[in-house]
Amino acid sequence: MKSKEIRGTVGAVIPHSKCVCALTAGHVIRYGHGAVGTKVVVDGHDGTVVHLLNDYDLALIDVPPEHATFSAIGRARFGPAELITYDRRIECRVVDTGRNLNRFAFPCADMPLPGDSGAPIVQEGKVIGLLSSILCNNCSGLGISSEVFGNPSRLK
Repeated sequence: MKSKEIRGTVGAVIPHSKCVCALTAGHVIRYGHGAVGTKVVVDGHDGTVVHLLNDYDLALIDVPPEHATFSAIGRARFGPAELITYDRRIECRVVDTGRNLNRFAFPCADMPLPGDSGAPIVQEGKVIGLLSSILCNNCSGLGISSEVFGNPSRLK
């Protein structure tokens, strides 16, 4: 099956095993009919999907280390945060934190859009989560917690 050409957002770059990995929401890769081994382009550079963690909706993409900068990873705390997409910044609030997911409240007039999945949610300059889904009925969203991707033992 041929992969679709879709746009996704990289939320963070981390070391993983012997790779440098860009992270995005796993459903972005699956929507494009991708799987482990699928070739993708990240910031104009070739990459390869090396791991899909379906339980966490997380995809790890091996990228050339010479073209990557590691992200600062932090732990979510209640209060102000910011979602950073490829073309805008959306202020939000962390309203719930968990081991796998965080919940965020967004301004109803400035919600994330389809295509923003995988975008980083940042507090104090550190990535605390990656957008996974939005709930338009209550202006909130769920994000993959840094407790997942910031802990190498959980990425197996």
